[in-house]
Amino acid sequence: MPDTSNVIYLYDGSYDGFLCCVFDSVYRRELPQDILPEAEAQPSLFSVRYVETDPEHAQRVRASIPQKIGTEAERLVKDVFCSCTPGRERMILRFLLLGYRIGHRVVYLAGHEEVQPMLAAQQFLHNEAHRFVEFLRFSDHGGVLTAEISPKSFVLPYIQEHFCSRYAIETFLIYDRIHHAALIWKDRHASIVPLDHFQPPPLSEDERKYRALWQRFYDVVAIPDRENPRCRMNHCPKRYWPDMLEMPGHVKENFAGSPRKIRQ
Repeated sequence: MPDTSNVIYLYDGSYDGFLCCVFDSVYRRELPQDILPEAEAQPSLFSVRYVETDPEHAQRVRASIPQKIGTEAERLVKDVFCSCTPGRERMILRFLLLGYRIGHRVVYLAGHEEVQPMLAAQQFLHNEAHRFVEFLRFSDHGGVLTAEISPKSFVLPYIQEHFCSRYAIETFLIYDRIHHAALIWKDRHASIVPLDHFQPPPLSEDERKYRALWQRFYDVVAIPDRENPRCRMNHCPKRYWPDMLEMPGHVKENFAGSPRKIRQ
C-alpha cells in the first residue's frame, strides 16, 4: 500500500474522472488524504490537486480491473461508485490497491477491512434499487408515463432493465431529483441523460380518475384492526412516501375531483 500523502485529489465527479484519480495514485505511488468531486470540495489545510479526466488513463484502469482482479471486482467497483456512499472514492481506491497486490481472491475476503465496507455499500445499492422497483409510481401525461424519485444511490442503471422490459411498448421517463438525471424509454430505446430540472405537465382528468381509483382500492383492501405503522415503516421507509400516492400525508382525490386527506 502506498504511503499516505498530504494531498486531496479533485475530479469532475464522473466515473472516468475517478478512474483517472486511481491512475494518478498508482503511478505516483501515493495514497491521497481524500478524493472528492470538485463541486463538493471544501476549504482544507491539505494541498489540493485537480486530476484531469483523460480517456486514455481511464481506459487503462478500466481494462486493468477485470484483467488483474476479475470481473466480479469490476462489478463491485462500479456498484460502490453508484452507491454514492460517503467516502466511496477512497474506499474503492484502497480496495483496488489491495486487489492489484493479491489478485482475484480479494473479493472473497469478506471480513477484510478494505473489502467489508465495499460489500456493504454494494448491498445498500441493490436493496435501494429493489425498493424503487416496488415503490415507484407512474403518472400518465398524454400517453407518456412519468415518475420522480429521490434515491440516495444512483439507481437508474439498476432499475432500467425491469421497467424497460415491463413497459416495453410504452414511452416513459423516470427523473432522479437527487442526481439530476433521467431514464428515458422511447421507441424501445433506453437512455440515461443529465437533466437539471423536470416539471411534469398538469394532471389530466383521466389521470385524476385513475389516481382516485388506486387510492380508493388502497383504502378498501386495508384492514383497520390490523394496522401496524411500525411494521409498515420497516417494509416501506418513510423517505419513499412523498412519491407514493397511497401513503399517509398525501392528498387524495375523490371521484368528483375534490381533494381529501388520507385516513390516518
